[in-house]
Amino acid sequence: MRKSVLYCLSFVALCSTASLAQSAASAGSSASIGSVSADQPNSVRSGWAVFRDPTLDSLIDLGLTSNPDVRVAVSRVEEARIRVRVAESYLSPSIRSSLNFNTQSLSEYRPVAVPVTSERLPRIQLNTLQILPIDASYEVDLFKRIRNTVRVTDLQRQITESDVQITQLIVASEVARLYYLIRANDSEQAVIRRNISLRDSTISIIRARFQAGLTNEIDAKRAETDIANVRVQLLGLERGRTELVNGLAGLCGQNPANFSLSTGRLGTGFPELPFSAISADQLRHRPDLLQAEQQTQAASVQVQVNRAALYPRINLVGAGGTLTGQIGHLFFPASMTYLLGINASVPIFEGKRNQQNIVLARQQVRTADASYQQRMLNAQREAETALDNLQSMRSQIDAQNLALESARYTEKLNRELYTKGLTTFLEVLDSQRTVLDSERQLVLLQSQRASYTVALLKALGGSF
Repeated sequence: MRKSVLYCLSFVALCSTASLAQSAASAGSSASIGSVSADQPNSVRSGWAVFRDPTLDSLIDLGLTSNPDVRVAVSRVEEARIRVRVAESYLSPSIRSSLNFNTQSLSEYRPVAVPVTSERLPRIQLNTLQILPIDASYEVDLFKRIRNTVRVTDLQRQITESDVQITQLIVASEVARLYYLIRANDSEQAVIRRNISLRDSTISIIRARFQAGLTNEIDAKRAETDIANVRVQLLGLERGRTELVNGLAGLCGQNPANFSLSTGRLGTGFPELPFSAISADQLRHRPDLLQAEQQTQAASVQVQVNRAALYPRINLVGAGGTLTGQIGHLFFPASMTYLLGINASVPIFEGKRNQQNIVLARQQVRTADASYQQRMLNAQREAETALDNLQSMRSQIDAQNLALESARYTEKLNRELYTKGLTTFLEVLDSQRTVLDSERQLVLLQSQRASYTVALLKALGGSF
């Protein structure tokens, strides 16, 4: 009895030792693959610091922590981590214990192996009492099927973590885009209010000239109509700002009714680009490209997993406990029983299923590689488009500044000439409209420059 117990304990210890060794090997291979933390989006946050806008930084932080899509992606990462632990559990032995009490009554007409003269046999009652049996099994991972399965699961975890990085990058870039649209709206409102103030002073001049009999009432009505139209445009901008702020609240995971953004101005101090062309190396840290590389690696390891199905699967099995037909003998030393053995499962014919699984896995590698190439081309196109637009936007803004300076000078001369009675009010009104259009066009160009800068930063993976 002592020998049987020692055999069982030795088998369990052997399985546990082999499990620890293979777990350590698996952990080493997983560490070499590397991982991306889904809970620390510092790399995404740091890239937007180049705008040097504390308000924008706080909004991006709020979006990265409170956006519902980011929360869902982070939750999926935790699911993937649990799946890795489940896959690693197969490297350990399986040990079970159960309690078995049953009784069986054999028929009097039961078949027997040796013929007897009587048709009827005596009825026999069989009792089986088994207490505290320990069943242990352990698969010897000779062909690395289990360890490669763990590697595939770990790569899938990294793919899920890349989903978090992709979602964070999308949220951060969309927050920045809406933020600069709101700031452009604020700047455009400031332009209109300044023009309304200027036209109010013009109306005062017209009314004074009308009272002095130097002009007619038509000029006053024209000025009042024009300023009323400008105020309508201002109301439209205010309504548009409300919609933009509500959209920003949704991105930041906030209730629009309790969310607000103070008025500001669209700055002009955007980061200067340290390069004039985009190289492939600058795009490789994009999270979607990193994810495509991880998908290719996972598909490659899956080929090894499928290939291992062609080889035998070897299991060490063992069991031990007490077995008797009477309760009184249950704890006798002579009732102890044990079993030790090795099971080998060898695939012989399965309709070429295993070979086709290998072909399928290899095709998935080619598909993943083609997907990577496609994503790289899209990344290059997005980055080059944003960079080309930024480079041409500089000269366009410079030209618009010259046009605005000329329009303001013309409007000033027309006002002076109208005050002296040397020109008509239509000339003054036309020059004021030109100034307003030029100022709003400049704000629009500056807003587009901000949008293209955000687009370039997003195309580069969140960092220059």
